[in-house]
Amino acid sequence: MDTPSVQHIKKQLVPVLRHGARPADLIAYTPEFVNLICPAEPGMPRQALDDRALATHRILTAAVAALDPPDHEAIGLMLCLWPRTRRLTLDQRRAQAADLYGIQPDTFRRPTHEGHLLLNLAIELYQRIRDRHERRRTLPMEEEDGAA
Repeated sequence: MDTPSVQHIKKQLVPVLRHGARPADLIAYTPEFVNLICPAEPGMPRQALDDRALATHRILTAAVAALDPPDHEAIGLMLCLWPRTRRLTLDQRRAQAADLYGIQPDTFRRPTHEGHLLLNLAIELYQRIRDRHERRRTLPMEEEDGAA
């Protein structure tokens, strides 16, 4: 299984921003993102989209938490991960995120702010996906070593 590129992950985060990253939103609006982060794998349990959306949400939440403040707070707002953010429009979430940096929402939308946040999150996600794939590749060898 190939790890998606950072740029591909970043591009797939854009629709997630629009709809939010809670499991129900991932299932309803961005199943492509779920398939990118937690693809169905032959021979692995819990292949249902529901289960993979839950896993995607956990991975995404952990990646957001790994970012430095105020970046993790801003991207958490943007993705509707925090309480009382689900009913906010994307523009309202952007305005709240911009407040964290002391800038205007239009300034926040520029690539140097929102784009940079998405890039940092995409890199965190890439690292987690890559590490998961590496662990799975080495798992059979570890089992064989332990059995000897």
